[in-house]
Amino acid sequence: MNTLRSTLMGAALAAVALLAVSCVGKISDAPGDSTEDPGGDSCAAVSKNDEIRLALAPACQGCHLTGNKPFFASLTAFESGLVYNEKYVKRGDPGNSMLIQMLNGVAPGSYPQMPPGQPYNELISNGRVTLTIAQVEDWIRNLPATPAQLEAPVAEEFSVRRLTAEEMIISLMEQLGLTLEDFVSTTDSNWRNKPYVANGGKFFIWPGDWAPGISGEYVSDSRSVERFEALGGGNSLLYRKRDVGFGPSAAQTLVQMSQAWCARAVDKKNNPAVLRYVTLADTSKSNPDAVQKNLRSLSLRMLGQPPSDAEAQALYEQVYLPLEAQNTRLAWIGVCAALIRHPMWITY
Repeated sequence: MNTLRSTLMGAALAAVALLAVSCVGKISDAPGDSTEDPGGDSCAAVSKNDEIRLALAPACQGCHLTGNKPFFASLTAFESGLVYNEKYVKRGDPGNSMLIQMLNGVAPGSYPQMPPGQPYNELISNGRVTLTIAQVEDWIRNLPATPAQLEAPVAEEFSVRRLTAEEMIISLMEQLGLTLEDFVSTTDSNWRNKPYVANGGKFFIWPGDWAPGISGEYVSDSRSVERFEALGGGNSLLYRKRDVGFGPSAAQTLVQMSQAWCARAVDKKNNPAVLRYVTLADTSKSNPDAVQKNLRSLSLRMLGQPPSDAEAQALYEQVYLPLEAQNTRLAWIGVCAALIRHPMWITY
């Protein structure tokens, strides 16, 4: 069991850590001057556009690495979504380019300044970025025409990211057959329209900026929002950005969340989410076929694909059987929690 747990968590951390790594490029003054990386294994820029992307990344990728404007997910995304999109960049005309206007904090519309919260020039002053607005203007002034390859999709490119904290909460509730009623007090008939009173001991996790909020009453678990932020969630009310990485705090929170929520699912009456083909009375000796069928079904439910024979056997021998020696309840909680910590569950 310890072997599989450590393997799964180690693989998860390694896989997601790769997503959080960013490269900061140096800007050359000569147009077209760049460091080629034929092997594609380093962070060196492959073009002038890539130099600009890497240099802007520390200020911009926090909000634009994923979502509906993932400009910094790749060079292709940067060029197709921002560089050669006349809404943001007018080639040869930096003064009328919205990108320059946003960096200067004078853009029209709802977001006059990018990044929000701190002027770009302050980021230069404190060393977070080294690319000046004048250099961006010069780049736009000398920007070449749209390259032909943008017109064709790049089949080799794909992206993987960690699930956001919001996605983890909503999807896990759905997969485990849990609802808000399993975590918050419902004694007040109007509880849905008031700040939720989070019951203690349930390890409830909820965004701090979702209405109607979490109650500040002393009987309410105030750590619900803290756990959400530890899981990588942001808070628009406090101007806290979502963490696109997956560090130790997120890993620790997910481990505790997986164990607590799987226990809630197993203990919930008439809930087939975890115990679909077995009951807690079924064991590997009394009903081995049902145990194997339920294990494979649960793996399919949580990971979205059937486990191979080797994967199912490892889960059975290294997680289920050692815990079944204590009781079947712990065995199914352990299997459920192990699947939640699998890299395929954590990433998208």
